[in-house]
Amino acid sequence: MLIFFPPSSHFPVSQMNQIRSIHLASPLLPALNLVLFSFIFLPTTAFAVDESFTICRVPRYCGKLNIKFPFFIQGRDDPRCGYPGFEIHCRNNTKSILSLGDDNYSIDNIFYTNQSVLVSRAVRFETDSICNHKIRNISLPTDRYQLPPEITKIVFLFNCNLTSIPKLSPHKIGCPAENETNSTLALFNSDPQLKFASENCKERVVTPVGFDQGEELHVEGPLNISLLNRGFVLNLTVSNCTICENSGGKCGFDYSTRHFKCFCPDRPHAWHCTHGMHLSLSLSLSLC
Repeated sequence: MLIFFPPSSHFPVSQMNQIRSIHLASPLLPALNLVLFSFIFLPTTAFAVDESFTICRVPRYCGKLNIKFPFFIQGRDDPRCGYPGFEIHCRNNTKSILSLGDDNYSIDNIFYTNQSVLVSRAVRFETDSICNHKIRNISLPTDRYQLPPEITKIVFLFNCNLTSIPKLSPHKIGCPAENETNSTLALFNSDPQLKFASENCKERVVTPVGFDQGEELHVEGPLNISLLNRGFVLNLTVSNCTICENSGGKCGFDYSTRHFKCFCPDRPHAWHCTHGMHLSLSLSLSLC
């Protein structure tokens, strides 16, 4: 194997003689010398770390909750480190608040691996909230969030005429100034009487509730209002970040092209970092 040395003007004579003597002493060193020289004479700018990668690699927290792509803290984080529509508010640096339609939800946990988030209502519901019609259908932008297909839902029926459906009286919510022709009912979406009840009521509001795996669902009798304040899971409908992160990159969004980007040490890539550049950067840092 041939090894080409730079002009002797780059090194003192004694250093060149030492390099040549090492080269002659071991048949394995020429290849190593070639690698080392290739990195020594690369321009310094070849190893400049990309700005977006530098910004988005900084850990971000709201309280104890780690905030990563697709989420970003509005007014504090660089938007390129998240995805449009996934901005959250960090209230008093302790609670992450997500706005969905006209309602606010607290983010209790984020499961980045399976792309889901556990949320609960930021303002607790009481019986008065239902009687005063302050409870609304959850408004989800389907390009960002989806309810799991198996999730349990509570259906509130307003202005119901119980004179026609007296057997549904156990599902009645006791609101002030109610009578038998203007009652409010609450049933689970799996209740076999739901269709019949809906035909005798004028207004309908559906809200998801969370249940632990294996927990028994009681569809008979009055509703336990505390169920409304349980957290429930939302699935995220956004590009998966795993491939990018596994390649050493940080996920983000390019607002000029309106596309997902994988921010890497050398430059932004479409989906993942180039391993060759990652290796070059690692070798260069080890030589410093």
